[in-house]
Amino acid sequence: MAEGQNLAIANVILKDVYGDINEQINNATPALDGIKSTARNITQVGGLGVKFVAHVGRNTGIGARGEDEDLPEAGNQQYVSGETGLKSFYGSVRLTGQVMAQASQNYQTFADVTAEEIERIRDDIAKDQNRQVFGDGTGTLAKVATANTSAAATLTLDDVKYLHVGMRVDVLLASSLGDAVPTPAHTGGYLTINAINKTTKVVTFNRNLASSVTVGSAVVRSNSTGNSGTAIINNWKKEWTGFGAIVSDSTALHGIDPATTPLWAAHTKDISVSNVAQQITEADMIGMVTDIAADGDKPDVIWTDHGSWNGYWKALEEKRRYVNKVDLEGGNRGLGFATEFGDLPFKADFDAPTGKMWFINSKKLNLNTSRGWEWIDEDGSKWKQVPRRDAFIAYLRSYSEISTYRRNTHGVISGIAPGI
Repeated sequence: MAEGQNLAIANVILKDVYGDINEQINNATPALDGIKSTARNITQVGGLGVKFVAHVGRNTGIGARGEDEDLPEAGNQQYVSGETGLKSFYGSVRLTGQVMAQASQNYQTFADVTAEEIERIRDDIAKDQNRQVFGDGTGTLAKVATANTSAAATLTLDDVKYLHVGMRVDVLLASSLGDAVPTPAHTGGYLTINAINKTTKVVTFNRNLASSVTVGSAVVRSNSTGNSGTAIINNWKKEWTGFGAIVSDSTALHGIDPATTPLWAAHTKDISVSNVAQQITEADMIGMVTDIAADGDKPDVIWTDHGSWNGYWKALEEKRRYVNKVDLEGGNRGLGFATEFGDLPFKADFDAPTGKMWFINSKKLNLNTSRGWEWIDEDGSKWKQVPRRDAFIAYLRSYSEISTYRRNTHGVISGIAPGI
């Protein structure tokens, strides 16, 4: 009876005391806020996902004629069909039986402990999804930059900004990334990061990897080993389809290939020279906006990392020119980049990949969802007892995906050198 009373009080605290977890998760994440504030949110989706039509060609049934000549043959607008499913996301909070017992004995103490756990998982989920906005859907956090020729517990990576000590990850061999289930470079379940050298980008794990880990092998989030205890379950190709996949001129997206449908290509430009990053110029940025506008629309925001943002400031400083600040959707403020089409908000985000500027038309993005973040409680309780343990877990879930129905209104400039 006491345990049932504790669970009842714990459920009330999750629902009534702490409030709307979905709304809280969506706050304080700049890129995610921008999409959620301006995108066309689709909350009703079919069992097969979201289907849409994309406009990819004009009506050719127009023309000028001389007197008594044949009129133009009839034409029509050109469309292609696209489709995308939803991705599944989860989070969990675990409390011991002793903490749970405080629900009836000391309501406020239990509420404080629960609030702390919820605040942390809320911030962690929001931070991770903000990163996914800029990702390519593969879940890659970093890639191996230097091959290992012998078994070791360290790897040199190309970037460590998305990693932290204590994080659980898998390292997937580069040669297997095209397989349905890539091969990990280790055995015995996920790896745990023990140390990170941000200067050398050397990461130390809790145990040795295989004797040969090749350049290009991918590091992805992982925190379970599967039902058998040995099968590895991770985030590979299970994350949002972010800017890294949407803003491309070569890869297929939503079942539409730009190789056969050229207007389905986003605009891309690499300003590096011989793989050496270069300082961004206003001409580069204006050129990108103009190229996108030539296809019939324009971006409404520019996202970048802080190094590239500083590079833009350096370009302005050299010309002694100043720009206005503009309001962003979602309550944020940023620089206004002046173009002939009006000022564009220009915002830096810590989760944006290094050396890139994303020119995004957020009105042509969708955040598709059938369920916002919610507690799993179909059995009547948000708290589940851990088998054979005096502990309880509450699970969060969300089914969602990012998509676009007009890909050529987005662009990216890469190869940008950071400002000093």
